[in-house]
Amino acid sequence: MASKALHQKLNEQITHELGAEMQYLAMSFWFERENMPGMSNWFRKQAAEEHEHAMKIVGFLNEWDLPILLKSPPNPTTEFENAESIFAAALAHEQGVTKQITEIFSMAREESAWHVEVAFQWFITEQVEEEVNARDNLARIRMVGNNPAALLEFDRHLSA
Repeated sequence: MASKALHQKLNEQITHELGAEMQYLAMSFWFERENMPGMSNWFRKQAAEEHEHAMKIVGFLNEWDLPILLKSPPNPTTEFENAESIFAAALAHEQGVTKQITEIFSMAREESAWHVEVAFQWFITEQVEEEVNARDNLARIRMVGNNPAALLEFDRHLSA
């Protein structure tokens, strides 16, 4: 059984994941306005993944017969300086999510809420992948710099 505090953290994580979905959509829309369809598409896929993560937690709460207490996520940032600032924000965001997931996992372990710990092992693995992708993309966009041809090539790379 999950404690009240752990149950609250699980509900908060749903809100965080839905907020991440909105943030990645905002990033996608910025790239779309800038005529970079590959990067726009990549961030839309990220948004869809965040939605799936939220629904996975919803599914767990339903399986565990715990009420789902939805709250509205904060409004996403919609204005960005450039592509690099977006990829830097994406990495910072993923690092924050890793901390949130780790906290839930640690609480579950401390409480011997094994069902939550086992379920969140998947999220820990997922976060390792998300941080690697975000770090790689930031490194690549920094290599691109202000080179328009390299930016278009990177955009094409992310559309694959």
